[in-house]
Amino acid sequence: MIILNTSFHVHASLADKFKVWVRQSYIPAAKSSGLLKSPRFAALLIEVQEDCLSYAVSFEAANIEDAVKWHDNEGAALRSELHRSFGEGVVFFTTYMEELSLF
Repeated sequence: MIILNTSFHVHASLADKFKVWVRQSYIPAAKSSGLLKSPRFAALLIEVQEDCLSYAVSFEAANIEDAVKWHDNEGAALRSELHRSFGEGVVFFTTYMEELSLF
């Protein structure tokens, strides 16, 4: 299984609006693609930059091809929407991870 994780650093003045966008737009759009499942939304408990809050959204994908396909297509459209709505007030980076057995 592949984990697609995107970390967002959000100016504090935009945090409430950003959380609504994640819950009402980003996660539903990702789930409706059929490529991603099991969304998680978390607040990072570290301060990356003064006056910013950090969040992570992660999903599971069956394989790396599905994760990349979503990221490069539906995800790209959502990132464009994010930039139009929040400008430079939100920055992000995405990481692909492979779940490993504990044993």
